[in-house]
Amino acid sequence: MTKSFYCCIDSTLPATQPEQHLICEKIANLNSGKIVFYGAEDVLVKKNQPFIFEKLKRTPDIDGVIFFTIDQFCYNKSVNVSLIQKLLEMPLSIHFARENISYFNLKQVRKDLPEIYSYFYSLNRNRKQYALQIKSFR
Repeated sequence: MTKSFYCCIDSTLPATQPEQHLICEKIANLNSGKIVFYGAEDVLVKKNQPFIFEKLKRTPDIDGVIFFTIDQFCYNKSVNVSLIQKLLEMPLSIHFARENISYFNLKQVRKDLPEIYSYFYSLNRNRKQYALQIKSFR
């Protein structure tokens, strides 16, 4: 049986939408499925991701959601773990295409929390301060 996925691209990235769709489609194929719906959070509300959960609740007969990147959960002051939890409890699988990471239950997320937070800290570090720290090692 073919699984059905909702795809949520990252509207803040310089990667084009068709490029993101191709990468997400590859993840759907690897998980024995296809993308049947597409969407994206509005750039102005990317930090809180207020719409994706409601969209997914109204979308019938889907097995999972494919986000282009885990960074979509890292644009606020902390990782949006509560949204990950709500999606898994629906129950939907969650996939991050660029990182090639998939979650099917909360136990997997809990096990990978250090890795998830490493993405958050990597994305949100102060690049200028980080560069100065690297220069000081010389």
